[in-house]
Amino acid sequence: MRKSVYLPILISFIAVLVTGCVINVTPQNLIYQSPKVETLNLTSFQEKAFKDSISVAIKSIAITGVRGNKIRGVQVLYQGAKANIVLFGGNGSTINKSASKLHRLGSIPANIIWFDYPGAGISDKPADMKPEHMLQDAMAVYDYATEKLRNDKPMLIHGVDLGTAVATYVALERNPDGLVLEGAVVNLTQLIYDNSPGWSAWLTRYKLSESLKAVDNAYQVGTYTGPLLVIVGEKDKKTPPKYSQILYQVSPSENKNLVVVEGAEHNNVLTSPIAVEAYQAFIKSL
Repeated sequence: MRKSVYLPILISFIAVLVTGCVINVTPQNLIYQSPKVETLNLTSFQEKAFKDSISVAIKSIAITGVRGNKIRGVQVLYQGAKANIVLFGGNGSTINKSASKLHRLGSIPANIIWFDYPGAGISDKPADMKPEHMLQDAMAVYDYATEKLRNDKPMLIHGVDLGTAVATYVALERNPDGLVLEGAVVNLTQLIYDNSPGWSAWLTRYKLSESLKAVDNAYQVGTYTGPLLVIVGEKDKKTPPKYSQILYQVSPSENKNLVVVEGAEHNNVLTSPIAVEAYQAFIKSL
């Protein structure tokens, strides 16, 4: 999750100097939306796969969301895959921008299904930004994946930063074989304050909409009992290790592991052999 994703909030902060000391945070100014619907471009992904001489089949896919809008993504099948992964990316992390993550996950090896969120990247803009509709779409994505990837491999849900809250919600509703949280969030209030300028604390406060205040990933993880892998970079400043440690501590799962990757930051955790080996071990434990 890049800090530029919070630009609308920071712009609102400047307005506080004139209009007051409270910034209203809503789904409209928190959840990333692309300026326009993009065309799928997997050139960088294909170049990486070719460079590593890995056999992979990729195709574009689409479903219709609960608001009637098209949600688009990709299905990537790797030779020798050991698992199926449904990926819920970070806020502002679209397929076109982050195709390298596909390759890093695929190199485990694993099959991946990843849809851009409504209004982001290659997906159409929705009629509204209600989180409950976003979560319904996420469950439809998982159902699509289980229908298309019918095999004997474990089905995992993998979430990244804000996507970890979505991933955990779907895991509670759909009972996958395992849940992976990368750079996880605990709740949105803490996330927003921690990603705001340090000198702003005494000038302003953030007022989250009721729908955003309801996003409590610690509570969700605390009720999820399935296998859990939590991965975070040691130097992650956006979703720091303390978040992942909280989630690991509240988790009642018997099969759980917390991996803090030495030297890694927010966007490069899976480039570490430590993270890949932990992922492979997690799959073997299922």
